[in-house]
Amino acid sequence: MACRNESRTIHADVLLCLCLCSAVWGGPMKWTHFTIADPLPANAWGTGGSPLADYDGDGDLDVVISRRQTKTAYWFERKNDATWVRHVMGQAEGLAKTLGSAALDINEDGLLDVVLTGVWFENPGGLADNPDKPWPAHDFPGGAHDIVAADLNGDGRLDIVTYHGKVVSWFDPAHDMKQTDVGQGEENHGGIAPNGVADLDGDGDLDIVIPAYWFENPGKGTGQWPRHAWPHKAVPKAMYGTSMRSWVVDLNSDGHQDIVYSDCDTGWSHVYWVENLGKGADWKRRQLADPPTAPGDVPETGSFHSLGIADFDGDGNLDIFAGEQEDPDAGYDGRLGMKPKGLKERGVIWLGSGGPQPTFTPVVIHTDNPGWHDATLGDVDGDGDIDIVTKVWNKDGAAYHADYWRNDTPR
Repeated sequence: MACRNESRTIHADVLLCLCLCSAVWGGPMKWTHFTIADPLPANAWGTGGSPLADYDGDGDLDVVISRRQTKTAYWFERKNDATWVRHVMGQAEGLAKTLGSAALDINEDGLLDVVLTGVWFENPGGLADNPDKPWPAHDFPGGAHDIVAADLNGDGRLDIVTYHGKVVSWFDPAHDMKQTDVGQGEENHGGIAPNGVADLDGDGDLDIVIPAYWFENPGKGTGQWPRHAWPHKAVPKAMYGTSMRSWVVDLNSDGHQDIVYSDCDTGWSHVYWVENLGKGADWKRRQLADPPTAPGDVPETGSFHSLGIADFDGDGNLDIFAGEQEDPDAGYDGRLGMKPKGLKERGVIWLGSGGPQPTFTPVVIHTDNPGWHDATLGDVDGDGDIDIVTKVWNKDGAAYHADYWRNDTPR
């Protein structure tokens, strides 16, 4: 079956709806685009976030985004699909360097707090009645390109895992943000977000993935974390060094947690499935097919700075989403830019066939601006399927913005 694209205008806040079909699934995929914010505050690059969570307790998902130029974090209250209201969370010096983020209940008061670089914001509660209440800011010595929430010590509470450069660290909210350094990789730009923490060796605790290595949890997160190799393939001459988005999941339902990763922070990126053949000791790497290029568009790929795995089309099989970031950075000193000149960013879903050796067929759900940077998955509209929220890091269009794609695929 040939794939087709169809677009239509809904109203000012809804830019387009794309209907696509694939050879491995009989019905159409349908996505409707809404604008969360356009423009975002400030006019320079640097946008952190964007964790999806119900911050005001009204039963739907809101989103948090920070901006480096203003050193301010904002939360966007969802009123409906087309209306999101911006509120100031607070300011902090650490937000001048922010990128990674996570939502978790740090102080065990039943409310979701937000961690960003060098600071966590305490949910004040009562936001449904007073959404402009300030969020108390607390400094902590962590945060970087990647921040992930995971229970590393098995105490039933989420901890904070960070990575940027060489050192992987985790911070224990139950013990005044006590820092434990897990180990070192190479000089990487990022690698554990959005979901690079899982039980790779099947011993019941959570391990951590970075480019080329994974760290074995010794139990309860303390002690020596043995470092093991896995067959990561990097993009040569990447502008900011090796960087990836990672998602650990049992992709073929064989009981072993596999690694799915996308190259990022460089053009000519790819998406890979690295199959865990048993206890993280043996692996098989497969490169997924690059997304198709429309006639007349520039070929090759950009920086896949968004990655997520879910059953997007409702057929019971896991699919893989990756999005190319909107970014005009052209590279320098022989290093690659964020994309080949003139390339139009794409949001792509590789539809999975299921089974012990699944195949993945790329379907482009959106082309050109708005692009994708650290997209977050969640059921935003509460209809039981998975939607996508994202934002822009370094605009190559008219403004900095945040965006929401509603999954309207028939079930």
